[in-house]
Amino acid sequence: MLRRACLALLAVTVLAGCGDDEPTPATPVPSAQPSVSAEASPSAGVSPAASPSPAINFTVDGAGPYTIGANLEALKSGGVLDKIATGAETCPANTTASGTDVWKDIQLQFRPDGVLYLVVNRSKTIPTPSGARLGMTLAAVSSIYGNLGKELNGGAAYLVTTTSGRGILFDLDQNKKVFAMIAGDAAYLKSSYEGGTDFC
Repeated sequence: MLRRACLALLAVTVLAGCGDDEPTPATPVPSAQPSVSAEASPSAGVSPAASPSPAINFTVDGAGPYTIGANLEALKSGGVLDKIATGAETCPANTTASGTDVWKDIQLQFRPDGVLYLVVNRSKTIPTPSGARLGMTLAAVSSIYGNLGKELNGGAAYLVTTTSGRGILFDLDQNKKVFAMIAGDAAYLKSSYEGGTDFC
């Protein structure tokens, strides 16, 4: 009796092993956590010979060549700055500039030492990697970022903070719609916004 049971088990095992040898592709599990990644992933349709083009996104690190910590002189020599000015009324010691080409609506603020510390997005065509963009309502932005975000000043702004310590402050108009996105150090964005210091 035991011998028959073992033979039956062996037959079932052998038959189970017979089948399609093609591996089943793994299906990625979608994350419940929204992505605020600073890196773009290449498109699945890009051939190995093609060079990937950079994503047109606004992240906690900035946008395009304008990353937090970048050097003013290096960006100048790269020819990617426009409207460079020092001595503005609100932050007289700092230098301001704007981006060029597709980044023309990106505004930049540099400390007196030439370090980029604040990147402001005023373009309706440059979203975050998670899909937030200018013109969205507070409710829509909040639904994208969930517990990564926090309302400031009674819903006048919405700050998303990442584990890196950087963040994006979504500045809202009287209708609770985003009119600007500001990237930088999250603690600084919060204290400066709540303190009304004009990010100087």
